[in-house]
Formats: sequence, structure tokens, C-alpha cells
Amino acid sequence: MRGRKPDSLTLSPGDDLALREIARSDSSPWYQVRRARIVLAIAAGERRHIVAARMECDEATVWRTCQRYEESGLAGLLTDHRQGRSGRSGRISPPPAGSDRRVGLFGAGRQGTAHHTLVQ
Repeated sequence: MRGRKPDSLTLSPGDDLALREIARSDSSPWYQVRRARIVLAIAAGERRHIVAARMECDEATVWRTCQRYEESGLAGLLTDHRQGRSGRSGRISPPPAGSDRRVGLFGAGRQGTAHHTLVQ
């Protein structure tokens, strides 16, 4: 193989089995499955750009995922870090109620051509 040697990633004892179970899971969140597959592939010696192409993500995502595993271990890898971000919340809230708003659907109270009887 030509070029630079692939980055090495060593799995902690016991993490290999847990990562394989998560990578095959149908019920785990998608980000956990993808991260587990990325870490397993890099630990197996695959190149970053090949893993990124297979996972349909950027090479930087592969690098950040491996860094997260090296720094925080399995628990840090599987944590959803998006929840603590500021900005828009992940929930949709209804519009505020006010005295200037009418109840019901807009235009539902009008009589239009669709409301006329067919018999004249």
C-alpha cells in the first residue's frame, strides 16, 4: 500500500465486544451505531477517507469520532453531545395564544363555492 501509514487506534479491553454489538444494533440511536462502526473500522487499520466514504460523512467527522473515543472512552463516544448546545431547542412549541387570535382554522368560517348546494 502506498502513501502514509493509516492512523492507529487501539481499543480498550472490553470495548471491542460492546462496540460490535452497538454497530449491529437496530434499536440504538443512529449516531451511536455510526460512531461504533467508525471506531471499529479505524481500529482495524482502514484509512480515514475510505471509512468516511462508506459512512457517507466527512473525513473530519471520522477524525473527531476517533478523538472523542481516545479522550473520553466508550461512555464519551456514546453520549449525545448535541443536547447541551445553546440555540434552538430540539422541541417544537405551539405558537403563543393571545386575545387577538381567533379559534379554529384560517378561512374555515367563510362560505365559498364549495359550500353551495348543488340543487338550486
